Amino acid sequence: MNKKILAILLAALMLLPLLAACSSGTENAGQDQTGTGSDTQTQPSSTENGGEEQDETARIEPNVPASDFGGADFVISCTSNTEYGPAQDDFFAEEITGEPINDARRQRNITVGDKLNINIVDIRGGAGASRADVSEGSNAIMQSVQAGTADYDLATAGGYATSSLALKGYLYDINTVPYIDLSAPWWDQVGNKDLQILGQLFYTTGDISTADNDATYCIMFNKQLVEDYHLQNPYELVYADKWTMENFIGMATSVYEDLNANGEFCTGTTNFDIEDRFGALIWDDSMMGVVNCTGEKCCSVNDEGLLEFTLNTEKTVDAVTRFLDFASQKQYACTYQRVIWEDTGLITMFSNNQGLFLMQLIQIVPKMREMDANFGILPYFKFDESQQNYYTTIGSWHSVFLCVPNGVKDIERTGIVTECLANEGFYTLTPAYYEKTLVGKSTRDQESSGMLDIIFANRVFDMGWYYAVGGWNEGVMNLLRNYNNNMASQLKSTEKVCKKTIEKTNDSFLKAYEAAHGN
Repeated sequence: MNKKILAILLAALMLLPLLAACSSGTENAGQDQTGTGSDTQTQPSSTENGGEEQDETARIEPNVPASDFGGADFVISCTSNTEYGPAQDDFFAEEITGEPINDARRQRNITVGDKLNINIVDIRGGAGASRADVSEGSNAIMQSVQAGTADYDLATAGGYATSSLALKGYLYDINTVPYIDLSAPWWDQVGNKDLQILGQLFYTTGDISTADNDATYCIMFNKQLVEDYHLQNPYELVYADKWTMENFIGMATSVYEDLNANGEFCTGTTNFDIEDRFGALIWDDSMMGVVNCTGEKCCSVNDEGLLEFTLNTEKTVDAVTRFLDFASQKQYACTYQRVIWEDTGLITMFSNNQGLFLMQLIQIVPKMREMDANFGILPYFKFDESQQNYYTTIGSWHSVFLCVPNGVKDIERTGIVTECLANEGFYTLTPAYYEKTLVGKSTRDQESSGMLDIIFANRVFDMGWYYAVGGWNEGVMNLLRNYNNNMASQLKSTEKVCKKTIEKTNDSFLKAYEAAHGN
């Protein structure tokens, strides 16, 4: 990132509604989407206090007692889905390397370690291939809790893993962990709200992590193709509240070219000619984003604090049907996982100007550094112009959340260290993440900073995906894989199993709540 952009971001971080939205967004409703730090909590402003003006640039310190833990190890289990590389580890940084996020992690670990006289130890695991098994990390946590060995003081794991651990009673309600102040700006306020059941929060995220940012959906666009095909500027559409599904589809269906001149845009019934140019390169998981971008969820938490199935709304069915109608037009929409799975092939296609739009995770943005054509980042589109906000999904399979295993050695120590790590991450890790995401060839424009603000301010944490209610985490993707736009019929056929899953999940959390409150 050039110095001017970094200075702007850091100034926003210190003075304005805080830029740390990568992990500390405000509530979904009523967001200011001007891209000027709209995504975060507000720090104390400069006000009169006893006749003295407060220093508005003063750092906010965590409200924890001064502590000396005698150089003890503080062990963190770090696991995630490994589809796009090694398990995500937000605490590994053995030395300064010049890479922004690594160096920020290193500095954070040293600062907190020196402050509390404690040694941060990360143990990285792999997610394995089975979603039923969830991950070797979650199994290790379960074994530790069952054996009472307290092997871990803290853990990070994927959405499926943390949901499974919570459902089976292996995690603390973070609300009850001493010294963790979930109202502080270094914790994600949308996550804190959306991930609670009966007021219990078993996993969340914040500036302690960047893995959750990488797992956030986005749409990339090729600026050269926008110019070549004389299309509207997507940034202008976003700010005018006109970045809608209709405009996305309209632009995407303006782009196709038989680049290899073989007269074919696909080979067979599903395989694409990946040497051609398409209006959109579509990831299977994008279907969950299409649901959530409407402002709807697979499951929501109702007024009683319990999960409720909300996928079966007219708006959701309409949105999914419209998108699938577009995605079935193979000359414009390349559902690339019918041909290539790893993101290396996708990176090659987009870098070769073979897609106007690319629907993927933010994790892919820095991997485009060598792309010659300029590109930008966009939030997911609105369903229509009447919708107030842009909503973007944090992926269930790729997400990473923080949790506290039951039976840790010293729950007060866990709270103090965790709060200090999150606080330090707010001032070091989050700015470094923006720098890595925006610097040099990554995005090459200031507008993408505003787009990231909008994306992180309005993320959707959908527990319907995490708890695989009715199998719809896969079911909505299977509609795309099979080019089947009859969602209404599929919903009807899964009605009973959805109800059963919801009841079972709610019963588990009701029992946990009653046990915690002595009822």
